[in-house]
Amino acid sequence: MIHYTPLSEYDIFPSHEKEQQIIYNQVKKCSVKCQDMGDGKKQIVQVLSTDPAHYMDPSLQPGQWLDS
Repeated sequence: MIHYTPLSEYDIFPSHEKEQQIIYNQVKKCSVKCQDMGDGKKQIVQVLSTDPAHYMDPSLQPGQWLDS
């Protein structure tokens, strides 16, 4: 079966490993999926946008850190 979706495979088929704190934020008018590290910092995991310019912005790339 093929799923056509902007979600990652881990959102559809979650693993049974340690649960990570996943939150969704708005950064520069772009929705991003972040992993909350618990100390007020968040790391971008995935960009959720239909605008190609958001994917080219270096500050929105997965792995970048956001301060709360």
